[in-house]
Amino acid sequence: MKKIYILFALIHLFAGSQNASGQVAISPSYESVTDIIMSGLKDKNGNLWFATTNRGLYRYDGKSFVHFTEKDGLSNNEVSCIYEDKSGILWFGTGEGVCYYDGKSFKSFPLSGIDSSNLEKYKYLNRLGKKYVTSILQDKTGNFWFVTESYGVYLYDGKSFTVFLSNETLQCISEDKTGNILVGSWQGGGVYRYDGKTFVKFNGFSDGMIFCMFRDKADNVWVGTRNSGIDRYDGTCITNFSEKDGFIGDGYCIFEDSKGNMWFGSDGKFKRGDAFCYDGKSFTNITAKVYLPLADGFLYGVKTIIEDNAGNIWIGSRDGILLCYDGKKFINFSEKVSK
Repeated sequence: MKKIYILFALIHLFAGSQNASGQVAISPSYESVTDIIMSGLKDKNGNLWFATTNRGLYRYDGKSFVHFTEKDGLSNNEVSCIYEDKSGILWFGTGEGVCYYDGKSFKSFPLSGIDSSNLEKYKYLNRLGKKYVTSILQDKTGNFWFVTESYGVYLYDGKSFTVFLSNETLQCISEDKTGNILVGSWQGGGVYRYDGKTFVKFNGFSDGMIFCMFRDKADNVWVGTRNSGIDRYDGTCITNFSEKDGFIGDGYCIFEDSKGNMWFGSDGKFKRGDAFCYDGKSFTNITAKVYLPLADGFLYGVKTIIEDNAGNIWIGSRDGILLCYDGKKFINFSEKVSK
């Protein structure tokens, strides 16, 4: 566990300079696009947690960063998702399964069970030995759901596991206001809905490739797609938001701030990726003037967006970029999560 103390007076507000076009130059800490701030979460105590693809976890308490790796008990240094359950336990999906943190130490949580309808695939995958966990959810009944990229989604009722959709490449999970579980497929399967017994295809969404899901305070479920922007499901109708509405790129991450604004991160493979804010009427590209010397000069691949207790918005991206936005300016914290 490594502590990195911050002297705020010495932080460069933009870690760069402003060019003639008004763009803010941000210097990344890493040159590899595989070095990604994958996920973020604010826990019940107000600490911020950030997951990375290669460097484990970072916890920020407003003063300093604490670094956690396999040496501290993490299952793997490749961490894809963070989830806090109803009791305040933190769960982490990694490249080697699931672990949780009880405030004192990390403990492994092995996923067991197989999908009996797909034994041949399980025989093959078990030889590979890795369960890459992409999303975690505790539903309203207290059951846990663990989404894996290749092994399906695991339902844990406190005693045993049941596995579903092992033939799909899965990415995300959410629960709608009626208690139905929604799972998103990256393989082209779109969205599946669990009715208490089995998963069935949920048609009507704009794309079959799903990145992320998020349920807002009004009980809408927002769905980020690969090629068709963002869908909003209100329990009855599905509404799409895309370039025609001011949102450019795919929908990679979704977040709602304390004021009820929706935030969306796009992962621009063929177009610029940015962080957008939606106030219920229009989209604003918040990072439009952030300029990176890498990735063709653009900030791209916004993977996570969260808010701290002061109302600042934190944006995690490719190249190990971590920015804090106070509504007017950006502070570059990338160097604080690069060690």
